[in-house]
Amino acid sequence: MMQVFSLRLSSYKSKSYPISIYGIFAVRDDLKPLRNYVFNRSRDNPVMIHQDSLALPLRSPCRGMYVVDRALLEVDLWVKKEGDGSTDEQLLSMYVEIDSGSNLKKTLTGRIHSEDCILDMDYMFLAVGVEVVIQGNCAKKGELFTHTVAVMAKANLSVCLEWENSVLEWTFKDGELGAISYPDDNSIPFYVRVFFSPKKLEFRPSRDHA
Repeated sequence: MMQVFSLRLSSYKSKSYPISIYGIFAVRDDLKPLRNYVFNRSRDNPVMIHQDSLALPLRSPCRGMYVVDRALLEVDLWVKKEGDGSTDEQLLSMYVEIDSGSNLKKTLTGRIHSEDCILDMDYMFLAVGVEVVIQGNCAKKGELFTHTVAVMAKANLSVCLEWENSVLEWTFKDGELGAISYPDDNSIPFYVRVFFSPKKLEFRPSRDHA
């Protein structure tokens, strides 16, 4: 399986910041050769990039990325300009094929070049990986977030949440039912569930459900 950790604009020809970026970065894998987005912003919802913060915010892929030999990356990024879009600048548009080879279980950095910019991607291939879906809910706000990641089979997965200047951490393990460690505070307003495909693990912030 493949896991993308970050996308960042390491070089921009005009060097004029901040800039508003929109477009897509998608992965087409061996299991389903459809777009699996890790970045997807419309022109009406661009991301503002500053010189001291060049990372593009990732979105959760809709499914795990299963790579037998290689994956196809599809990139189409634009800089939004004032007006109706006719003067927008195409930053990067191309297809890139990457090969897993023997580069397993170590973080890799891939670099995609155009005449106008350089985009770096930090990623990893997991030889024996499983798809994990993390779901979190805040009881006070009623908001649900879902994120899909890849982890090593039988490995631990730590879920960290920032709340009231604190970092709360739950730890789950493939094959174990429930969290194997969690915040020792029953008053926290969070509900966290983890699905190790195809099994389901869950944890509520109560000792009765630990």
